[in-house]
Amino acid sequence: MICFGMFAAGWIGGGDAKLAAVTALWFGFEQLMPYLTLAAIGGGVLTFALLKLRSGPLPQVATGWSWARRLHSPKEGVPYGIALAFAALLVLPDSALWRAAMGL
Repeated sequence: MICFGMFAAGWIGGGDAKLAAVTALWFGFEQLMPYLTLAAIGGGVLTFALLKLRSGPLPQVATGWSWARRLHSPKEGVPYGIALAFAALLVLPDSALWRAAMGL
């Protein structure tokens, strides 16, 4: 519900909302706060790096890549799914799901 509310307010995209909600359900309450904290930190670092990248010109070698032009455009948002996926990979080894899968 929180992710849907954030999407409805225009704070995050639909894909990011679905990914965050499903990953949070997957990890459960035990790992929810570490996941959300790491996602927030990673998202902040990603946003800062993207703003620095966008402050300068796109390198000539990347002008032919449509994804690089989109990523460099100040009209586009931040691909927050990268931070969500990174946080999930960091939290996964401490989760009950991982321990069950590994027989620990």
